[in-house]
Amino acid sequence: MLVGLNHAMLAPMLVLGEGHSIRESGLFSFHGLTTELVLAALGVVLATFWNGNPWLIPFAVAPILLIHRSLSVPQLEAEARVDPKTGLFNARHFGQELNEEITRAQRFERPLALIMADLDLLRDINNTYGHLAGDAVLKGIAEVFRMHLRHYDVPARFGGEEFSILLPETSAEEAFEIAERIRKEVAARAFDVETSSQPIRATISIGVAAYPRDGQDANELIHQADLAVYRAKLQGRNRVLDATSEPLAVPIDRKPRLVAVPENEDHLAPLPPAVELIPPEERRHPRTHAVHGPRFLSLSRRLVTLVGLVGAVGIAAGVLGLLFGSSHDVLALVALVVLVGLGQALAIEVDDGGSISVSAVGSLAGAALFGPRAALVLAATTAIVEWSARRSEMHRVLFNIGALSLSSLAAAGVFAAGFEGTVGEFTTAVAGLVAGLTYFAVNTGLLSVAIAMEGHERIWRAWQERFAWLAPHWIVYGFVGGVMAIAYHAAGLYALAVFAVPLLLMRKTQEAYLRHAQRSAQKLRAAAETIQSQNVSLEQANRLLRERSTAAMESLSATVDARDAYTAGHSRRVQQLALAIGRELGLSQAELDLLGYAALFHDIGKLAIPDAILLKPAILTEDEWSLMQRHSDEGARIIDRLGFLNDAVPAIRHHHERFDGTGYPNRLQGEEIPLGARIIHVADALDSMLTTRIYRAARPALEAMEELKRAAGTQFCPRCVGALERVLPQDILVDEASRRDMLAAS
Repeated sequence: MLVGLNHAMLAPMLVLGEGHSIRESGLFSFHGLTTELVLAALGVVLATFWNGNPWLIPFAVAPILLIHRSLSVPQLEAEARVDPKTGLFNARHFGQELNEEITRAQRFERPLALIMADLDLLRDINNTYGHLAGDAVLKGIAEVFRMHLRHYDVPARFGGEEFSILLPETSAEEAFEIAERIRKEVAARAFDVETSSQPIRATISIGVAAYPRDGQDANELIHQADLAVYRAKLQGRNRVLDATSEPLAVPIDRKPRLVAVPENEDHLAPLPPAVELIPPEERRHPRTHAVHGPRFLSLSRRLVTLVGLVGAVGIAAGVLGLLFGSSHDVLALVALVVLVGLGQALAIEVDDGGSISVSAVGSLAGAALFGPRAALVLAATTAIVEWSARRSEMHRVLFNIGALSLSSLAAAGVFAAGFEGTVGEFTTAVAGLVAGLTYFAVNTGLLSVAIAMEGHERIWRAWQERFAWLAPHWIVYGFVGGVMAIAYHAAGLYALAVFAVPLLLMRKTQEAYLRHAQRSAQKLRAAAETIQSQNVSLEQANRLLRERSTAAMESLSATVDARDAYTAGHSRRVQQLALAIGRELGLSQAELDLLGYAALFHDIGKLAIPDAILLKPAILTEDEWSLMQRHSDEGARIIDRLGFLNDAVPAIRHHHERFDGTGYPNRLQGEEIPLGARIIHVADALDSMLTTRIYRAARPALEAMEELKRAAGTQFCPRCVGALERVLPQDILVDEASRRDMLAAS
């Protein structure tokens, strides 16, 4: 009556005041009604204890705490949305929001954009200034996000140095502008760290994807934005790329351009289908929720001995307890057998073959009420019910009975300290904490020994990885078991029935939480498989493109070198120097591959420069120099038309930019210049100075190196010049210096 009237009065208030429907309020759901009914029943128990023994009232609070703990799991999950290091949302909450926004965008046909951002060279920051400096940079980037994002945008730390931003009601063009503002702000910001006297700098690479243009679901959008980030890093980092700009992921049904052709023709060749992906076998040690026995595939001699010993000792000790125990309350024992059997029958299966069950509470209550007499009966009940549900092997059933019987006997020994007057009842409740821990230690200890024998692991490691995290739960179970025993002495079977209700309610909450976790895990596995499959297609496409483009690249390189006898082999030498500098700077293999192509083709645009200008021995006029400066843009356009080296285009276009911002074609400055372009600029300058040209003679190596060092910071990137000096053979510079000294002496 109380629950019905209370909910009947709350319902119209929520409808009129908050605008919620009765269904949305959850007042009349099964979960809401059963929770209120259980709390009302506990109120009746409190009244019964007050009339019988007021000292029992504090112990009746235990079921209330148990209910609160079980109900708080989803609430804590909902609150755990924020990454503690940056204050942004975490990846899990971001995934939920992304799915919801995609559903809304589909329903109302509204735009949606996704930004993926990756902090460049975080490992170098950590190695140079320490991990606290890296954390400070991550926090600073989070502050930049808050400055430039709207209140309804969803920024999140996706993992490690990777961030994601959900932009509802945002087109691809608007998202690109937001991303560019964020990139510029991060590049311009100085991050104060305790481990450096000077503020440090950092940059980010950003990819932008839009719904529905780049994907119809969350996995596809994230994948396309992530590929754009990957391409941004290949192009020299510190830039924003859109997912539509020739993405690396080539769909199976798309026919990509494979070779260079005239502008008005297309030579198309289909890619073969991707190789079928077979996920590797998962090798991990999941947290075991149940403590019922190891999953044996084959029994070794040592394991057979352990199973037989545990089973024989446990059953023998249980029989002795059954024969010499002092309790004769058969009705209560039957009630506990039913409670334990029901709890085990309602156990929730988990993916690793174990289960979650509340039957341990009944076993601990039996240890408190009946001492050793109930140990074997309750252990056998648990093992038989578990066998009926799973049809486990007989050696496993034997092991379970022995282990659970020994655990209950150990708990009964702890409970033997109570039940003598009011003080004894208090002692029983306190002893329940120790009894729960003892039950847990004996049971999981035997299991850990068995698992260690079978898997050739250390016992302590097996216990710590699988069972240690469950200890607080068993301590609470022991306390609840002790309180149930005290309540039974005060109110009889009625108390056991009342305590059974919150246990079943907790089981329902655990089931809901577990199902949600399983669905999330399935989605993550599906996303991982999709990404891995797309990566296979990507690798296959890149391999085919490299194979089929080798002849075309060699031909173009030979064409450039053949125009001027003085520059024969120049492109190859620049390529070798650039790769040496790149390796010294720690570039990845993919970045080195692109750098090699860009260096090989850095002067390909000179095909468009007339011989009269290119081979002119005198100083170029202003108009001629203006035409010559166009070769970098022209080279970028030629390579861009090839279709398979788009990521090398920025390095080719900007390899004549100066570090102080006075170069061409776009007067980029400092870190704005792609790293590949800065490397090629240094390598190109060194080779040019070391070789004879039609308009000047070659310069000595030491003099050329000194010229590069003098121009570092103005014309050239200081990092690249320093890397070149480290990789250049020292004997060349030493021999050159010796020769100069001899000439000066003579």
